[in-house]
Amino acid sequence: MTVKAVRIAVGAPLVALLALGLWRLGALYGATGKPAATPAGVSVRVAVVRRGTIATTVTNIGTVQALNTVLVRARVDGAIEAVLFKEGQIVSRGDVLVKLDPLPFEAQLRVNQAQLAKDIASLDNAKVDLQRYEDLLKADSTSTQVRDTARSLVAQLTAAVANDAAQVDLARLSLSYATIRAPITGRVGARLIDAGNIVHTADANGLVVITQLSPIAVSFAIPQERLKDLRAAQAHSSIPVTVLNDTGDPSENTGEVILIDNQIDTTTGTIHCKAQFSNASDTLWPGQFVTVRVALKNLPDAILIPTIAVQNGSEGPYVYVVTPDNRAKARVVNIRSVEGAQTIIASGLAAGETVVTEGQFRLEPDTLVHIVSVDSPRASLP
Repeated sequence: MTVKAVRIAVGAPLVALLALGLWRLGALYGATGKPAATPAGVSVRVAVVRRGTIATTVTNIGTVQALNTVLVRARVDGAIEAVLFKEGQIVSRGDVLVKLDPLPFEAQLRVNQAQLAKDIASLDNAKVDLQRYEDLLKADSTSTQVRDTARSLVAQLTAAVANDAAQVDLARLSLSYATIRAPITGRVGARLIDAGNIVHTADANGLVVITQLSPIAVSFAIPQERLKDLRAAQAHSSIPVTVLNDTGDPSENTGEVILIDNQIDTTTGTIHCKAQFSNASDTLWPGQFVTVRVALKNLPDAILIPTIAVQNGSEGPYVYVVTPDNRAKARVVNIRSVEGAQTIIASGLAAGETVVTEGQFRLEPDTLVHIVSVDSPRASLP
């Protein structure tokens, strides 16, 4: 390597370091040649307390329940000839699920039909005899006793024909039970039987369970303190209920309350409710735990702040209020309710005040703050 190359290799880093030093010096002193001013106080984000309309809600954990669940059973004893459904399949009401061997039921139907035909023939003959005896009695050629015996026989055979007809209907009904159909529309579960087995009406396990998924219900409870608002909302219109997704935001599943129970649970101080959802996309599943939000009523003149501004202390909930001289003052507040990202303040704050929403962990009472951004909470639409 030449002497010139060595000088270049050594000089290049020195030039870079010198440029970096000049850049930092310029940033420190600025264009005026004086040291740049450092922001005073703790940097915080704030929001303006405002007055607005918001929908009050109740949020709680609920359990998804099927509106109808049916354990399909055999209504006659017989051998399974065919199983015509697949596990997990969606079936409609009236779809054929299982077929039993129909031969014994068809044979019994023919026996009853034959007995009916025999008794009908006997009844017709008895009616003819009765008419003869009626004519003979008018001609004084027979006794009243004979005529009455013939009339009694007609009555007996008439009853026998009625009984035979009922037996035919019963046999026909038993034959129809050999074809087992879905009683409701829903999703079938695991198959509990196989073709070739003998089933009985007394079997406890049944054939398959069908669960209705659409519509579906969600069972939940609300605190007894909100019962008054719940009933007032129900008196005006249907009460909307929304299922929240994993992030806490409203999902596509919206329904309405269909049940407010008739008594409060004295153990928990809550009242049981049930809501119905269309569940068109089958996102709700029986037994699933979900978070539901029930809309109660609209507050037209509520004091609103972001929920993240609220802190919890030994004296209860509090917020840091920024004074006109940029000092953070801790102030205890009375919370009416928390509505997702916003909190309704019952007392302790006034519209137009400024509260800290980010950076509270670095604050103490009377700490000087530097506001880096101001957010204004928006009221929820009814």
